Amino acid sequence: MRSRAAHALALAVVTGACGLAAAGPATARAAARPYDFDGDGRRDLAIGSPAGTVGNTKKAGFVTVVYGSTTGVNPRRRQLVTQASASVPGAPEAGDRFGASLTSADFDRDGYADLAVGAPGENGRAADTGTVTVLWGSPSGLRGAAAYGEGGAAGKGHRFGETLTVGDLQGDGTPELFVTAPGTSTFTWLSFRGRKVTVRPGARSGYGLDRSWIAAGDVTGDGRADVVYGWYDHDDPEVGHRRGFTLFTANGRGGLDRGRTVYTTVHALAVADFDGDGRADVAVGDTYDRPWTGGAVTVHRGTPFGLGGTYTLHRDTSGVPGRAVMEDNFGAALAAGDADGDGRADLAVGAPKTDHGGAFDAGSAYLLHGSPSGLTGRGAQEITRSTKGVPGAVRAYEHLGAQVALLDHDGDGRADLTVGVPDADGGNGTLITLGKTVTTITATTLGVRSRTAALGTLLGG
Repeated sequence: MRSRAAHALALAVVTGACGLAAAGPATARAAARPYDFDGDGRRDLAIGSPAGTVGNTKKAGFVTVVYGSTTGVNPRRRQLVTQASASVPGAPEAGDRFGASLTSADFDRDGYADLAVGAPGENGRAADTGTVTVLWGSPSGLRGAAAYGEGGAAGKGHRFGETLTVGDLQGDGTPELFVTAPGTSTFTWLSFRGRKVTVRPGARSGYGLDRSWIAAGDVTGDGRADVVYGWYDHDDPEVGHRRGFTLFTANGRGGLDRGRTVYTTVHALAVADFDGDGRADVAVGDTYDRPWTGGAVTVHRGTPFGLGGTYTLHRDTSGVPGRAVMEDNFGAALAAGDADGDGRADLAVGAPKTDHGGAFDAGSAYLLHGSPSGLTGRGAQEITRSTKGVPGAVRAYEHLGAQVALLDHDGDGRADLTVGVPDADGGNGTLITLGKTVTTITATTLGVRSRTAALGTLLGG
């Protein structure tokens, strides 16, 4: 297999004030949790619309933020960010795809979470070099921004920022931002000291990938984040090596050691502690119909030595509602969070091509619960347009479940499930958040109708 290690990137930095700021200041006393942009203890919802139109510029992309409240997400308190927003670096260009990836952490440790936004189609000295923009949190929400690109290492089609994740590589309480550059078959990471950024060097292969995925968590239980890097490379000379993922383990010296590689189909990744043993597990979504009809999620257990044994869940697993059917796409999207408050992570799973009666590809989302033995079908929930409290009727080709998120929007200690329905409302998209109450968020609600928002294409968290 071609080398897929991290590589050195020289970054160009631009800073400034973000355009629209949210209201409602809060006082933060410690580092904020991811997606808590105003430090009020409630997570906010970040929505990527990478194919969105900005002005008359198609596929420039934008991000919409809906802030949390005591009753859950509050669509009346929202923020729209584009590269045309005041002082956000860059300018909207066709194909930039700003919002193609999202992740969050309190990078500068000021008590307000920040939002990292990938724009892999951004043109620099060549086409599709890509950039990542960090929007800084504040008492009034996102305010201020910094843009990062490959600098002198930038090249055509590198697509820097295609996927993003966050992890504390050194176990020092300050998170790193991991960024894939699939055009070079690599990833790298950014370290923060306040708002000063250092880029950790590595090797680069120079070969391109068709897709990349990245996720992070403490798989070995040593207090430092490990990184899971997935890929698809259609022209790898070794056919059996075209799809898979590699675990990179933190080495205690501020870097990563290459661990085990698993050659398997990857369509989604999530890393979290599903069995409560203090070590994160790696969940891999595979939507293909073989060997499991309709797709499946395989979990690789974390151990002190890296990846351990595996188990698999699908629509025919005992307790999981429904019945597996060809092309359900179970596992197309994954998100981890503690939805039931038992201290173990649960897993949201998207299956956007499930059929309901004669409504083809209407879609479903599932919530699988963690337990001392790991994820289980016991008590699993299926969310569709027919679920009690969910408004609207089941419609064909809406693709409910194309994206999922699990974040505690009301501050009650339990993650709320958000389900994306990107092809609802004529392609404007709809979001359904299930917390204490069910909240439906539409493009009209957010003021982005007719901007090709496709709400639910990409969700942070």
